[in-house]
Amino acid sequence: MAREDFGFQRRKGRGPRQQPTVASVRDDREPEPGDRVPEGVFAGMLKADRRVSRAIHDAVLDRGAVPRWALEALERAGSGLIWFPGSLAALGVAFGSRTSSPQAFWVLSNFMAGLVLDVLIVGTVKGAFRRRRPNYTGEENGGYKTIIKVDSFSFPSGHTSRSAFVALFLLLVAGGGGGAGPIAAVVWALATAASRVALGRHYASDVAAGMVAAALNVALLTKGHFSAPYFVLEKALLGL
Repeated sequence: MAREDFGFQRRKGRGPRQQPTVASVRDDREPEPGDRVPEGVFAGMLKADRRVSRAIHDAVLDRGAVPRWALEALERAGSGLIWFPGSLAALGVAFGSRTSSPQAFWVLSNFMAGLVLDVLIVGTVKGAFRRRRPNYTGEENGGYKTIIKVDSFSFPSGHTSRSAFVALFLLLVAGGGGGAGPIAAVVWALATAASRVALGRHYASDVAAGMVAAALNVALLTKGHFSAPYFVLEKALLGL
């Protein structure tokens, strides 16, 4: 079974092994020379995280509680390969009509900024922790196809952070009120988070961290006010 590091992995062809800042935790293998294995509460938390995540995967997927196609549909719906081109296209349309519809251009500009910020936050944390994805099937990355190297890491969940950001953004634009759109987005975000663990793409702590990343994203996007009028891309800055 492939070794899982919560911290830094061995980098092939780059000289001596780096001393991990957060040590390896493995349930059934002895540490390699140079590893510092955490003890106490932290090690217990990581082991519990893996046990709970595997139990969710087995209960939902292996026992057929939810069809695999439904979980994979949520995976595709949260993909950046859909959200980035779609959002750019919408922003292009809004730019063309910014004189007659300045509000739409302002909202979509900040939405696009949030998507970019999400990638920066998640990519930075993934690259720092370099945690391996769960491997219940023996396939590389648990069978998940990645485009860039950093996306092969597990912590935090990018699908979760993106879907949670979309839900939070819609709530901000709606003024914190209800409405079918924001409520549906919240349900979708929660379902996406659960599906990442059920599919075996992430551990439970990864999706929790993804939600935290989304909250951090919105905090930065609104300069800490969590309110649409404080979006970082102000109307005056956009020439509106």
